[in-house]
Amino acid sequence: MAILDVLKKKPAAAKTPAEKKPAKKAATKKTEETPVASVKTAVQGNRLANLVLVRPHVSEKAARLADRGTYVFDVTQNAEKISIRKAVESLYGVNVTDVRIIKIQGKPIQRGRRISRRRDLKKALVTLKKGQTIALYEGV
Repeated sequence: MAILDVLKKKPAAAKTPAEKKPAKKAATKKTEETPVASVKTAVQGNRLANLVLVRPHVSEKAARLADRGTYVFDVTQNAEKISIRKAVESLYGVNVTDVRIIKIQGKPIQRGRRISRRRDLKKALVTLKKGQTIALYEGV
């Protein structure tokens, strides 16, 4: 039994002071590090983006809108325009001029006798400043 094995173990022999190695003094060199505040804000921005943006919405209409500078994203149900704007700006490094939101109710589906529903969907149409692009639909 494991409990009794602990009691049977003999204590390790204590090392004498001659066997102990002297502790090394800590180096006083100052290393160049990135500022903590900028790292924290970058991490918070990525967390925000991961909590708000689900995925880019890929469709023919979304690809046509992307040519005009408007990108479509699937977002969480509790996402707001301000949080979507901050998430896109932090994740892609672009300037957002406008955010529009579309809420879509899930359609009812009948499987045998049982009627259920598809999940509700929330999309965000994000318009960027002129001349800026996001490489979402290239190669699709």
